[in-house]
Amino acid sequence: MDAGKKVLLDLFAGSLRFTVPVYQRRYSWGEAQCRQLWTDIVTAGRHPDRTHFTGSVVWMQDGGIRPDGRSLCLLIDGQQRLASVSLLLIALAEHARRHPDGLCFSADMIVDRGYLVDKYSDGDARYKLTLSGDDRAVLRNLTDRLVDPGRPVSGGADSNLERNLDLFRGWVGAIGDANVVWNGLQRLEVVSVTLDQGRDEPQLVFESMNSTGLDLETSDLVRNYMLMGCPVDEQAALYGDYWQPMERRLRGLSFDAFLHDWMVATLARPVPRGRAMYSEFKRHAADSLLPRMDRVRGLLSSMLEYSESYAAVRGAEGVGDAMVGHRLGSLRDLDATVADPLVLRMLAMWRHGRVDRDGLLRMLGDLESYLFRRMVCQVSSNGLNKLVPSLIGRLDGDASDNDIADDADGADPAESFAAMLLTETVRSTRMPADDEFRQALLGEDLYRPASRCKHLLAGLENRNHPKDPRDFRDYTIEHIMPQNAMAHAEWRGMLEDPDRFPLLVNGLGNLTLTAYNSELSDGSFTEKRNRMVGGYGNEYLSISREPREADRWDETAIRRRGERLATLALDVWPMPEAGGQALLEQRGHGQTGEHGNSAVDFAALCGRGILKSGDVLESGYAGVDATATVTGDGRIRLANGETFTSPSGAFRRARELATGEDMQVNGWVAWRLPDGRPLDSLRRNDGTASVRHAFWKGLYAYAATRSDFIEAYGDPSRRKPKETTWASFGIGSSYCHLDGIVSVRDGYVAVDMYFTDTARYARLYGMRDRVAGMLKDLGTVDWNDPDTDRKNRLLKIRHNADFNADMTDAYQWMVDTLLAMRRIRDLLD
Repeated sequence: MDAGKKVLLDLFAGSLRFTVPVYQRRYSWGEAQCRQLWTDIVTAGRHPDRTHFTGSVVWMQDGGIRPDGRSLCLLIDGQQRLASVSLLLIALAEHARRHPDGLCFSADMIVDRGYLVDKYSDGDARYKLTLSGDDRAVLRNLTDRLVDPGRPVSGGADSNLERNLDLFRGWVGAIGDANVVWNGLQRLEVVSVTLDQGRDEPQLVFESMNSTGLDLETSDLVRNYMLMGCPVDEQAALYGDYWQPMERRLRGLSFDAFLHDWMVATLARPVPRGRAMYSEFKRHAADSLLPRMDRVRGLLSSMLEYSESYAAVRGAEGVGDAMVGHRLGSLRDLDATVADPLVLRMLAMWRHGRVDRDGLLRMLGDLESYLFRRMVCQVSSNGLNKLVPSLIGRLDGDASDNDIADDADGADPAESFAAMLLTETVRSTRMPADDEFRQALLGEDLYRPASRCKHLLAGLENRNHPKDPRDFRDYTIEHIMPQNAMAHAEWRGMLEDPDRFPLLVNGLGNLTLTAYNSELSDGSFTEKRNRMVGGYGNEYLSISREPREADRWDETAIRRRGERLATLALDVWPMPEAGGQALLEQRGHGQTGEHGNSAVDFAALCGRGILKSGDVLESGYAGVDATATVTGDGRIRLANGETFTSPSGAFRRARELATGEDMQVNGWVAWRLPDGRPLDSLRRNDGTASVRHAFWKGLYAYAATRSDFIEAYGDPSRRKPKETTWASFGIGSSYCHLDGIVSVRDGYVAVDMYFTDTARYARLYGMRDRVAGMLKDLGTVDWNDPDTDRKNRLLKIRHNADFNADMTDAYQWMVDTLLAMRRIRDLLD
């Protein structure tokens, strides 16, 4: 590597010819960056004793010096700056042609000195700077027109180069003395960094440069990382076959967002955003001993395939199936982008024949129900960042099990997915049941956010159009009883209690869709019903049946319509359905919320000494003869020396080596211990699960002897004990829930009251002295601050427990506390 200070214009005047490799991002400077360059040049031009440093230019010679003395060079960093200076030189030459007097430079001088083009050469040697992609032709046309102004114009107003050239033309024409600009260019300095081919690593140098201008996107870094290290003759092919089609398909979408979702969908684990995502990508890309070109093609091929699905998920392209497209549109309306990687994985399973069309539609429908119910019930989405990758991994595992099966009894992915949602019972990731969903529909202000409200009403209406869903983009939300009804005597007369107006007016029973919102406005109910255009009497929507037939629109009418639509919503967004076997297989998996089992990964098993260095794993997968060993740092080493952190990644590679097939496999099931047990058995028999199971079994048996508990909660003797860290106890309330908690590792049991209604929680918080008195013999109460920035609130009390001793004391404490908590809840009634 050789670096030194150099006048920028000297790079233009010499024998070097710069070519921008295909892996570099396109020319992307906008007005802000061009204006900063212009300001720096003008400032330097007005102060003859001053120079201005403007960053670095990094390049590497591509081959030797040509017979004509020209040196072709790959431009690693500095494209934006050199291209912008080229545009400024064109603008100066054009200005000099129009206004030659009084200038210390001319158009002929700029052309003849070869700042932009050698008019006596052809090919790449003709041009000082050769850009990539569509920019190449545009810049060449601009410079050729400088030599021959009679050449036809090409490029177009859509070109960023053309737009910035027009900026420089305007600034040069307005400055008064263009000599200032020319003099400033002579004083613009850079650090010119020359890399030695075969010795310096361009990618590492590129990443370490702190250039001025626009920050690189993560996708820019990824593209450079994959293509920069490939042979030059391969770069153009890889760019044209893979990266360019992705760029065109994702035009208008965030490539970085796609890259993130692709990584989550394929790695089945949470992935950070920003520069940390690039580090994660490099670790993933390097976790293989495949030859570089094979590795790059594999990654690019996967990205290209997923880009098609991503464009469909984000609505930029169709998916080739009307009903699947409708389902994707419904999910898109929810704006729950955290679930997009899961949808991408579902579409990949469909495209590869691992789930049929009906199964895909069922999974997409269940996912919409899960997300929408949580939104309506105001369940925080914080837990979804961990749940989504977990669901992807479990789907892959079940699909792999199905692939392993020798008969038709293998797991159905759609059935498994339904079971996953039904058994995800922890607080932050649970799916609200029918009673909670219905209560929220009838008891909440549903008008805001408007996007959720419109999704609700459109979904209810389209229940009657299953084969031809209607498009309601041109419709708006209509309040049948208007929002300013209290200003009109006729509307006030329809209210039994004016204090209930705020909830009534924004409640489900009073909301509908219309294309004539401004026409209906705030008229009386009779006027709105009888209006010839847009009136309820002429409305065809099934959800507007009641106002079409009613004579009055009072509290009773609103309540009855709300009840009907809430019942209909339970059918539109139903709870998933799954058979007993699927539920049994999924129970206990993936509990990622506050009370869930901590995920036990491979490194954790090694750290606890359950697996030791040198332990051997064997394939239990038909047709794959493979072994692996456990390393001292908690990884899996295949026979060929490749190491992996996850069993699934290791077995996927082992299968590829043995069969040539690259397919996701659940390594926890496929790898076997020497005694024939699946590796997953070590994870499932961690020890704490069996203690939790014994605790709940003992608690239910003890509670069944307490008549006061049976009266309050029913007979628990038939309740099936689980291995989870928590159990829910119903108290007939939609706004709060009681949970019993057992933490084996931390040595305590607890009971909490979990509020979804923050107003009621605030009321109870105001009675905290009274509550403390009711619980004083049971322990210290822990309250959430009622003003905390959260949607939910928690009242919790805990009790130390020795799980190696007799648990009768813990059973008695939990039963007494559950009964006390129920009495505390009754204070609110």
